[in-house]
Amino acid sequence: MWKLLKNDFIIEKSNKKNIFACIAIALFVLGFFSYQKIENSQELIDQKAGEYQSVASALTKFQNVDAMDYGNGSDLYYNLLQQQRYVVNQSMALKIGRPQLYLDTGIKLAELRASAFDLEGYEKVATNLPSKTQNHLDAILYQFMVKAGILVSQDTLSFYPFLLSLFMMLGSFWFIFISVFSCGILIEEFRHTSLIKGYPVSFDKYVLAKSSSAMLFVLIFIAELFICSLPFIYFYGVGDPNYPIAIFDGSFKVATTLEYIGIALLYMVFIAIFTILLSVILNVLLKNMYLTLFVQLLLFIAPSLFPALVSLIPFNPFNYMNFANLLNGISLELARPVELEAVHGLIYFGISIVLMLVVVKLFFTTGKLKRV
Repeated sequence: MWKLLKNDFIIEKSNKKNIFACIAIALFVLGFFSYQKIENSQELIDQKAGEYQSVASALTKFQNVDAMDYGNGSDLYYNLLQQQRYVVNQSMALKIGRPQLYLDTGIKLAELRASAFDLEGYEKVATNLPSKTQNHLDAILYQFMVKAGILVSQDTLSFYPFLLSLFMMLGSFWFIFISVFSCGILIEEFRHTSLIKGYPVSFDKYVLAKSSSAMLFVLIFIAELFICSLPFIYFYGVGDPNYPIAIFDGSFKVATTLEYIGIALLYMVFIAIFTILLSVILNVLLKNMYLTLFVQLLLFIAPSLFPALVSLIPFNPFNYMNFANLLNGISLELARPVELEAVHGLIYFGISIVLMLVVVKLFFTTGKLKRV
């Protein structure tokens, strides 16, 4: 078995697809770094500028008379005016180097936004303002940082902050990347069955070796993310691995940058194993790599197309594929909110992987290859 895995890896390492994937990952890291470098110096300032414009747009939905001294403005109108002032104060605090003022004002802004959710007419301006989930995440982060004496940082280029941003970005399309990488994993074997009939092992062991080889390349891809990021330590430093970030994992809480990266890595490994096995099964059933990829992408977007299914079938592993959205509590904002937990996602992935291994074993120990 080990010799078979070694031989397959030697063959696959010269495969143009794998070489291209390695180059694409390196280019992605460098490209993302270039983007972060451009945005680094004023990312939070730009964010606050966007928030100011959003509140300003919300205020335009009120009548002009509300702005007059003698106007009879609603509570929501005056709430939005105060929000706008706090956003300006936060922006100025960043520009003049007053990080503590930024946090203190952020707490007040989050409280003001929380009170606005229950005010009459809020639904008219809801699209212009942060959701309840995002506001709650902001609030607990600001409160934690003030309590712990941590000052807000705008650094995104040093090693750990950059990795955090990188893995947040990867969370949105990691499944898509692995699907493209593995969608034709057994197509050549089905086209030319004579390729594997000479091996002194059963076909199910051959498939296991083939899948393990693919997973080994995935681990290389993940290692490449770290390796390509290492040079940034020389130019921009290591950064703070304990810098806090607010997440939702069954409850709102604060995690460190290192903890977030650890959760992301676990998800990337589990998603990769799941996707490779799914590709094997779909290759057997569909006998076409493009149909395999189409079905995988369809399953991936199904929770977005039919959000009611998320609460109806919370154990569906495809609900957890976008781990960045999962940790941002996006599921709480569905029409039928559901609390998806990261730990449950890993459990469902583990169960699904075991079931798919059983299916693969049944496929290739019952003469399935001869009927393809």
